Amino acid sequence: MANRSYLYSLSNRPSSYSDRPETISGLSEWPYDVPFMYRLLMSGDPQLCASLVADGFDSDESEEKTRLYAISSRFDAGFERVKRFAEIVRATAHPTKDVPQPAVAPQSSSWISRLMQIFTLAQDLSIDTAKATTPAPVNDELLSSLDETISFLDAHRDTYLLLETVELDTMSESEEAPLKACVEQEIMRCIQAGAALDALPADAQQAAQQLMLATRQTGMPPQDAFFGLRLDNEFDSTHTGATEHPVGLEWSDTLYFDLFNRSEFDAQNNEQAPPPSA
Repeated sequence: MANRSYLYSLSNRPSSYSDRPETISGLSEWPYDVPFMYRLLMSGDPQLCASLVADGFDSDESEEKTRLYAISSRFDAGFERVKRFAEIVRATAHPTKDVPQPAVAPQSSSWISRLMQIFTLAQDLSIDTAKATTPAPVNDELLSSLDETISFLDAHRDTYLLLETVELDTMSESEEAPLKACVEQEIMRCIQAGAALDALPADAQQAAQQLMLATRQTGMPPQDAFFGLRLDNEFDSTHTGATEHPVGLEWSDTLYFDLFNRSEFDAQNNEQAPPPSA
């Protein structure tokens, strides 16, 4: 089985493995990566919390379990950024086609000067027209998936989100402190994703232009969070090699780790508890 990152919505910020929420739902899982959409969704005040996937490792002594960490974040703030991202991506499919009108050139006493002005204006108009008619990316499947994303998340909203990366982190680390550092680094990536979106212009068309540029050219933080994303129909095609940086728009409430809520967790513990002695 591939090591994955796991995303959930839930009603609390877990302080320990046994600190179970009243409500919890799976949202998505992704092999060998944390997609951009996970980070954007987690960008609303991400904080360290306890992992609910595992209570230490199987090899741990019962009295000295390795503390494993996950990331908790507020649902609504991240969800608003997801909707804003979708709005901007939609604008990439409908670029502005208004061609600026050339200004009226002042009259010149020189016939040659007037001729040069006419030539320059015609050249500028040709360049502007070429820019305005540049075909938009073919992204109908991307737009449809973004619509489905918003509908799915709206139907599974809760107070908090939980991002579990322990399977990815244990591919390179095994001790508590380095594992914690991995989660802290992921928190910074989530914060950067939110900051990158917030730094785009308020106007959707202008934001779309900057977003497209940022996906294709390496830039300064936080905009480099967009680099490598594909805003066409290959947005999640990591299996074909079309992209190495998935947007991450596959959603399901049935994940490999079906985490228990409070009542389910207590019921399981009661079943496993030894019977009272006579």
